[in-house]
Amino acid sequence: MSLRGFALLALLAFAGTGSAGCKHDKSKAVAASYSSVTRPAPVVAAPLSALGIAAIPVEEEYEERSATAISEANLSAQIAAIETEIGH
Repeated sequence: MSLRGFALLALLAFAGTGSAGCKHDKSKAVAASYSSVTRPAPVVAAPLSALGIAAIPVEEEYEERSATAISEANLSAQIAAIETEIGH
């Protein structure tokens, strides 16, 4: 084996074993460095109702609404209204 091949093999071996251990060891060191006072509090997501996201209709709600709002008699009028709304 040439010196160049040996150097490449050594580099690959070092990169394969060293990088995985470093990240794991670093996360352990960071976690251990926190005291009970400086440890960050876990992030708790706000409920959807507090964000106003619960008011956004989902597909099922559109289906329920259209089943009662659109009938054979007003189908053409509803399509025309939608087309004007989207600019066609």
